[in-house]
Amino acid sequence: MAQFDNVTYEHYSGALGRAIVPDAATFNQYKLENVLYIESLLNDGLIKERKAGGIDDACCMMIEESYNAAQIESGSAGGAITSESIGGYSYSKSSKAADIQTEKNAKSTAEKKYKWLALYCDILNGVR
Repeated sequence: MAQFDNVTYEHYSGALGRAIVPDAATFNQYKLENVLYIESLLNDGLIKERKAGGIDDACCMMIEESYNAAQIESGSAGGAITSESIGGYSYSKSSKAADIQTEKNAKSTAEKKYKWLALYCDILNGVR
C-alpha cells in the first residue's frame, strides 16, 4: 500500500473512530493541503514514519485540526465574538480583537498539527 492511500474519510471515521469532520466531501476539502505539507517534510528529511501507516493517521488527524480551525474562524464553533445584543444592551469589540483571535487560532492550529506529527513520526533535526 502506498503512502497516503489511507488518507480517506473511511479510514478516518472507521479505523481511527473519529467523527468531528462530518463527511467525505468536507474531509477532502482539507486533504490536499495537509498531504502536500507532509510530503514536503518527508522530501526534506525532517520527519520519518515511526510505524507503518503512521503518516496516514497523522495526516487524517491534521485534516481534523484544519476543519476545527475553519469552524472557529468562520464563527461556526464558538469563535471570537465581535458583537452581541442582550435585551436592550449592545456590545461590540473592534475588528482588531477578532483579527487577533484569528491569528492566535492559526498559531495554535499549527501547534496541534505538529503534535499529531510528533505522535506518529520521528521529528528529525535539519535537512538530511
